[in-house]
Amino acid sequence: MANWPENPRLISTDVPRLDGLIKATGKAKYPSDIHPEGMLYAVMLYSSHARAKISKIDISKAEKIPGVRGIHLIVKEGDMVRFHGDDIAAVAADTEELARDGALAIDITYEVLPHVVTEPQAMAEGAPVVREGRNSTSNVAKSNVQERLDKKLEGKGIDAAFETADAVIEGTYSVPVITHVCLETHGLTARWDSADTITAWASTQNVIGVSQELGGYFKIPPTNVTTLTEVMGGGFGSKFSADIWGIAAAELAKKTGKPVRLFLDRAHEHMAGGNRPSASGTVKLGGTKDGKLVALAASTFGTGGVARGAAFPLPYVYNVENTRREHADVYLNGGNARAMRAPGHPEGCCLMEAAVDDLAEKLGIDPLQMRLANLPPKDFKTPIYLEQVGLGAKEIGWENRKPRGQAEGRGPIRVGYGMALHTWGGGGAQDKQVNCIINPDGSVEIRSATQDIGTGARTIMALITAEALGLNVDQVKSNIGNSNFPPGQASGGSTTTPSMAPPTWNAAIEAREELFKRVGKAINEAPEGLSLADGKLLVKGQPAMSWKDACRKLGMMPISVTGKFSEGLSANGVGGCQFAKVEVDTETGVVRLKKIVAVQDSGLIIDMMTWKSQVYGGVIGGLNYGLFEERVMDPTTGIFLNPDMELYHLAGASDIPEIVVIPHHTPEMRARGVIGIGEPPTISTAAAIGNAVSNAVGKRVPNWPMSPMNVLNALA
Repeated sequence: MANWPENPRLISTDVPRLDGLIKATGKAKYPSDIHPEGMLYAVMLYSSHARAKISKIDISKAEKIPGVRGIHLIVKEGDMVRFHGDDIAAVAADTEELARDGALAIDITYEVLPHVVTEPQAMAEGAPVVREGRNSTSNVAKSNVQERLDKKLEGKGIDAAFETADAVIEGTYSVPVITHVCLETHGLTARWDSADTITAWASTQNVIGVSQELGGYFKIPPTNVTTLTEVMGGGFGSKFSADIWGIAAAELAKKTGKPVRLFLDRAHEHMAGGNRPSASGTVKLGGTKDGKLVALAASTFGTGGVARGAAFPLPYVYNVENTRREHADVYLNGGNARAMRAPGHPEGCCLMEAAVDDLAEKLGIDPLQMRLANLPPKDFKTPIYLEQVGLGAKEIGWENRKPRGQAEGRGPIRVGYGMALHTWGGGGAQDKQVNCIINPDGSVEIRSATQDIGTGARTIMALITAEALGLNVDQVKSNIGNSNFPPGQASGGSTTTPSMAPPTWNAAIEAREELFKRVGKAINEAPEGLSLADGKLLVKGQPAMSWKDACRKLGMMPISVTGKFSEGLSANGVGGCQFAKVEVDTETGVVRLKKIVAVQDSGLIIDMMTWKSQVYGGVIGGLNYGLFEERVMDPTTGIFLNPDMELYHLAGASDIPEIVVIPHHTPEMRARGVIGIGEPPTISTAAAIGNAVSNAVGKRVPNWPMSPMNVLNALA
C-alpha cells in the first residue's frame, strides 16, 4: 500500500469544512429535523422519585385521549425505578403536546423508598443499598489495592519510601459529576418499511451499532436496519447505541404503523443521557530537593451512578517509583455514567497535577521544572513533552509567575499561572473500509459507514481523496453516516480519523491506478507514465487533458474500489500540555480566564483548520469543567436540581479567553502517521486552571469547579 505523500498539496493545509455553510445557515438536516410523512411524536415518561417501587400503573386514561396513538411501557407493576429520570413509558401522538398530555395521564402509584444521591449518603453506615439483588450489602465496591515498590523497599511498604523524601504533602481533591449537555438530545426517528426492515434517523456516534442493536432486539438481520446520520448535534461519548429510547420509538412505530420521532427533552437529557463520573481522593506525595517524586499513596473514590464505576488513572503522566492506591466505586441513585471525552483522564489529571503543584510549592521548586524532572524515562513522549513545555511556557509568559502568596495584582484582584500535562492513545482500528467511486462524468464519491459527529470526518476523507486524485476538496462527495456502506469506525476514543484515513487513502490510490490502466489503454500510453495534478491528466509530466475528459475514457463503466486499512499510515499515543493565566477576585471568588495555551501533537495533521477547531473545542470543554459544570442533587428529595440550561452552568461568549493553539507538527511527528485529536486537548485544561487559581489566591482550592463558592471556601 502507498505511504503518505512526502510533499502534499492539500494535506496539513487549512481546508474549510464541506458542510460548514449548510450548518452555519441552518440548512443542514440533523436527525431531529427529519420528519417522514405521517410521523408521530413520542415523549418519555420518567420517574419523579430517586428510588421507588411501581405499585400500580394504569394507561387507560392516556389511551382515551384523542390523538394519542400508542403507549409503550418500559416498566411493569412491581418494578423499581432507581433515580430521578429513570424510564417508565413512551407515548406517541399526533403532536408533541398531545404526547405529553398522554404521558401525564398515565396513572402511577409509587411506593417511595429511601434513597442515596450523594457520595456521603451512599457511603454512610446503614445506607439503603442501591444495587438490589446483587448480594451486595454496601454501596461501596473496593478494588484491589495497587502497590508498586522499588526492589530495595520490597517488604517494607510505602511508608519506607516516604522516609526518603525531603518534603511530603497530603491533600484531598475532588471533581464533581458533570453531564454531556449534547445540544441535540439523544433519540431517533424510526420507520418500518416492511415487516422486517427499519429505517432509523439517529443522532449517534455509531451508525452500525444502532443497526445491530435494533436488529438484535427485533430479531431481524442488522442489514435490514438502515441507520442514517448525515450530521449530528454532539455526542462526546454518550451516543453509541440505540438506547432504550430508540427501541421505544421503533416499538411504537411498529405498533402504530407510522414513523415515530422520539428525542429526549432537555431535563431528561441531563438526568439519563449520561455523565462523567466524579472523582475524589486523598493524595500523599513525597519528593526530594531536586524535584524527584519518590512516593505516592492515594485513597480515591467516585460515582458512576446506579450501576457503573468511576475509574481514573493515578499516578498520571509522571514517573513515581513507589506507589500505593486504594480505590472504591460508589453507587447511588443517579443516572449512569457514559464515556465522556477522554474517559477517566481529566479526573486523574486534576488530582495528580494538584498534588504535584502543592509539593513543588512546599519544596520551593518551580512546578514546571518539577514536572520535567519526573517524565517517564523510557516513554517516547518524554522528548515531546520537553519541547511542548518550552513552547507553552514562552507563549503564556511563565517567567512572570510568582510563588503562591506573592501573586501580582491590583486591589483584591490577583493574577495566577498554572500548567498541566496529559496523554492519550488515539490509534486506529484495522478492519475498516472505504469505497471510492470514479464516474465517467468525472464525479467522485467515497462511501463508508462511519459518521461525522462534528469533528470534520466528512471533510478529512474528501481531502485525502482529493490529494490522491489531484482534485479540489469540493470535487469529492463524502457519503458517510449510512449503515449500509462498507464498515466504518464508531466515533469514540479519538479513533475515527486514524481508522478511516488509511482505507480512504488506499481506496483513492487504488482507484487512481485503475484509472491509469483504463485511460492509458484508451490513449495508448503506459500507466506508469500517467499522473494527476490540478484537475488534469498528465502524460510523462505534461498536461494532456482535463480530469473530466480523462474520465470520459471510462466509457459506461465507473471505477469502484474498496480500500482497506494498512499499517504505517496511522499510529497511537500523543502528549500535550496546557497553560492557563487567570485573574481571581479574592473578595467575590470570581475567576476570569485571561489566556490558555494548548500545545498538542497528533502525528500527521490532515486538515490544519479542522485540527485547530478540535483543539479549541477541547479547551472550551475543559474550561467548562474547570469553572462551571456540576450536577447538583438534593439529598433530602433525591431530585436532580439543575437539569436545564439555566442552572447547569456553561461558558458564554464573554467567558472564553484568548486561546492559543500550538501544533507540535515537527517532521518526526508527521512521520508517525495520523493520530486522533478529539479527546486529548480537553484533558488538562481544568487541571491547569485549578493550579492557576491556587497560584493566584495563595492557597490550594481543592474542589472543582473553580466557582466563587469553592474559591471562597478555600480562602475561608
